[in-house]
This record gives sequence, C-alpha cells and structure tokens, in this order.
Amino acid sequence: METRTITVPGGSLHTESSGAPAAPAAVMVHSGIAHGEMWSPLLRALDDEVFGVAYDCRCFGRSTTTLDGEFSDIDDLASVLDAYGLESAVLVGESRGARLAIDFALAHPGRVDGLFLLAPDVSGFDGPVADDERPLLDAVEAAEEAWDTADAADTARTVEELITQEVRLFVDGPGREPEPARASVRETVADMLRLNYTQQKNTPDFVKPKPAAGRLAELGCPVRVLVGDADTAGMRAAAEEIESATAQASLVRVPDAAHALTLEHPETVERELRAWLREIGGAGS
Repeated sequence: METRTITVPGGSLHTESSGAPAAPAAVMVHSGIAHGEMWSPLLRALDDEVFGVAYDCRCFGRSTTTLDGEFSDIDDLASVLDAYGLESAVLVGESRGARLAIDFALAHPGRVDGLFLLAPDVSGFDGPVADDERPLLDAVEAAEEAWDTADAADTARTVEELITQEVRLFVDGPGREPEPARASVRETVADMLRLNYTQQKNTPDFVKPKPAAGRLAELGCPVRVLVGDADTAGMRAAAEEIESATAQASLVRVPDAAHALTLEHPETVERELRAWLREIGGAGS
C-alpha cells in the first residue's frame, strides 16, 4: 500500500493506492461515517487484478482544507484521477461516496467506466422514513444539534453521544439489536468518526451540484448497486430508484446487512466487485 498527499486548491487530499498501475483502475469514495481507511482491506484484497485508489474527502480523515473560499468535491475527485494519470476509472462509492460518484459521473461521463454503489445516497432524492426508524433518526438529529451548539468544555461529551447514535443507526440498523458479533465494526466506525469530527465543527462552503434525482437515466455506464436488507427504508428506496431509472443498472440485496456494507460484509463486497468488473470487462486506465 502506498500513500500520497495530493495538493488541491485550499487544501490537500490523503490518498492510498494498491496494485499495479497498469491494471484496471477503481477509485473508491468513502461514506460519511468513515474516511478512506474503510477501503484499506478491499484495496489489499483486490491488488492482484485491480489498481485501486482511495482518498479522504475534504473535512474527513487525514485530508486538510481551509475555511476560505468555496470548494467542490467533484473537482477534488477529478484531481485524484489526474494525480494518478487516470483518464477514466470505475468509481466505487458507499453512501455519501456513492452520491458523489453519481454526481461525478453526470458531470464527467467520459471519465467513468462504471459505478459500483454501496448503500447509495442520491442527491435530491427524498426517500421514505419508516415509523420504526424515526426514534433513531430523531436521536441522531438531536445529538447533531447538541454537538453543533456545544461549548468547548462540552464538545468531547457531545461528540461521543453523536457517534453512539450514528453507530446505532448505521452499523446496527434500525431493525437490529447491537449484537456482539458487530462490536469490531462499531469500534472501527467510531474511531473514524472521531477523527472526522476533529475538523467538522466548522467547514468551508462547498459547491452543490445539480441534484441527480430525476437525472439518473442520463447515466450511460454500467451500474451495480448493493444494499443491505437491514438498511433504512430511504436507502433501500434510493437503491431501487437507481435500478429502475438507469438502463445498465442491476441491484443486489445483501441479507443481514445494514448501512456499513464494506466493513460488515467485506467478503460479499469483494466477491460482487470482482465478478462485476469481469462482467463489464474491467476499468479504464
């Protein structure tokens, strides 16, 4: 595994890569409850046939940014491809990362050979909320408000409460209890969230792309979607919307899985990604 720091306007992006640069390329975009390290096991597992690149978005992980100016996640993703000499690549994204991958593919269709989307969010999509999810969603919202308005002396306590609620919602899922078997996943996500929140109290302004909802039919590349059957109703609906609206999309429902698919079911994600890359004939370079 090789690490790099890519300089971008107003900051830097921490990246990791694995595999032979001449191999088919896959660029991985992390979820909002993680940073680029969530992909490290998958990068290592795939390095026999894929050149994989993962990075920390601005305000996540080990990347840096200033509070001056307005920034674009789409431009940053383009900078990652440019830094590795990739004219195009398959984009692998989970949750927030899937949303960014879709937005990027709509903005730069010639640079995307395929989209492998896990627990996908879709910008502008208004998904349903099940009645049994509302207490958890309300708890996360209340914890976010408490952290956002906390003074310095209370910040540590409020961020830990926020992490507890997010882990409960996204790792365990609204319909499952926090079983001991998922303890390591809960702690991994909690550790990544702690690092993220050190730089998310104040964030710069970001360019908001045109929402992807209603434009999914414009995606001209192959798309594979994975969603857990214990994820929220909104995420499951978003996955189904991508499948129905996109000509080359297919959907895989993962049993006994919530939102953190890559960490909870790494073998399933690796197997499905390998098979799909072979099905579409690899990625560009």
